[in-house]
This record gives sequence, C-alpha cells and structure tokens, in this order.
Amino acid sequence: MNGLIGIVIIVGLLTIIGSLALGIFAYRYYWGERGSPPLTGEDRRRQKEIELQERARQIEYAEKHPFRPRSQDFWNNQKQ
Repeated sequence: MNGLIGIVIIVGLLTIIGSLALGIFAYRYYWGERGSPPLTGEDRRRQKEIELQERARQIEYAEKHPFRPRSQDFWNNQKQ
C-alpha cells in the first residue's frame, strides 16, 4: 500500500508542476509582449528609424551582392 501512495503522490506532484509550467508559458506567450499596448510618440519614431536603417542596410547588401541565377543545364549546379 505504501508503494501505491508514493506513486499517487509523485504523479500528483508532476501533474501540478506540469500544469504550472504550461500556465506560465501560456501567460507569457499570450499576455506577455504581444499583449502590450502599441508604441506611442518617441518610441514609435525610434522604432521607425531603426526599421529604416535596417532597410537601408538590406538595400546596400543587395546592391553589393546581386542575384545570380543557376545555369539552365541540369548537370551544372554552379552559379554563373
């Protein structure tokens, strides 16, 4: 009977721990950063400036590394 009570206690504790972990994950995922209010004023301007800087870097990289398609020959797998 002692073994059965031990198993029930262990399963109960693991169930509680798992439920708490799932609850914390759900809270952070659904009500964490995603649930925060939208940016206002200076924060929005700063975010827009960061996005423009990143886009400028992307355009600069694309100009330095143009797209090169692969050869139409099936057996040649090198870029031209």
